[in-house]
Amino acid sequence: MRQSVIFMFSGQGSHYYQMGRGLFEQNLVFQKWMLEGDRILSEMTGVSIIDQVYNNLYKKFDRFSRTLYTHPAIFLVEYALAQAVIDSGIEPDQVLGTSVGGFAAAALAGVMSFEMALTAVVKQAEAIEALCPQGGMMAILDSADRYFETFRLNENENLELAAINFPSHFVVSGKPGSLSDAQIYLKEKKITSQLLDVSYGFHSSLIDPAAATYKEFLNTLVLGKPQIPFISCSHTYALACVPQNYFWEVVRAPVQFQKTIDALEEHAPYFYLDLGPAGTLATFVKYNLKDTSSRSKSLFVLNPFKDEVNITEKLKDLIPSGTGTGSYS
Repeated sequence: MRQSVIFMFSGQGSHYYQMGRGLFEQNLVFQKWMLEGDRILSEMTGVSIIDQVYNNLYKKFDRFSRTLYTHPAIFLVEYALAQAVIDSGIEPDQVLGTSVGGFAAAALAGVMSFEMALTAVVKQAEAIEALCPQGGMMAILDSADRYFETFRLNENENLELAAINFPSHFVVSGKPGSLSDAQIYLKEKKITSQLLDVSYGFHSSLIDPAAATYKEFLNTLVLGKPQIPFISCSHTYALACVPQNYFWEVVRAPVQFQKTIDALEEHAPYFYLDLGPAGTLATFVKYNLKDTSSRSKSLFVLNPFKDEVNITEKLKDLIPSGTGTGSYS
């Protein structure tokens, strides 16, 4: 029985120095798209993202939080990885993006060209850096009920719900002081939390100062209709038409990953293929399906602990025998 393949793309917080370096050095398709994106970025900003991400001075877990670098770096690694996977013989039946990952999903779906998506990523980063106050994000291993019971906006005006990823994992955004206070509280309650490597409070009102400038830019773009189902984690379903301001919404509205997976699972089993740098979405899917009878599966290609350079070997059970695609089982 054929099982549909969903390409998934993660956002801010999934990045790290040296992500995909083995692929960059050994996979010609991945390298081609990374170099092409770097050329465009260098002309646009004067900065080489490749020199930033693959700089030997930086170790994987060094702090990497400059949005003007991390936004395009995430997009480039994800798009290049998707092209390398397609070259190995696996085509997406649907695409799903969370946060900044929505740009890679859009480029794969034909909503934007590669260059337009990359430009849109950079313009967003520039607007946020120029206009927004510093902030942060924190992942919390607990039910989102904890947020509504303890961290609601009317009780702490600087802490907002940014994402619900699975029943025991949510993310908040806020100012540094509010996040520190929340960390102290969570430690006292023996609840695990982790600050994400970001400099702004994405998916919260802290980035609202950039909205007008970025929406003005978005109004200059001509967006295409998705050529394959384009799943939105802010809407929780596939969009037949993409609203003009959607690529602001993907970083402003809360990420509803749990609800999105729940909605997908009502229709069919899927193979969820995580093409983000860290493999986090594949893990989120597993936790969403943990107590269900679903026949869906999830898999990642990259994570910080193993740079998978042989995509064909990694995905051999998905690659069709013979010619063409679409015969996965």
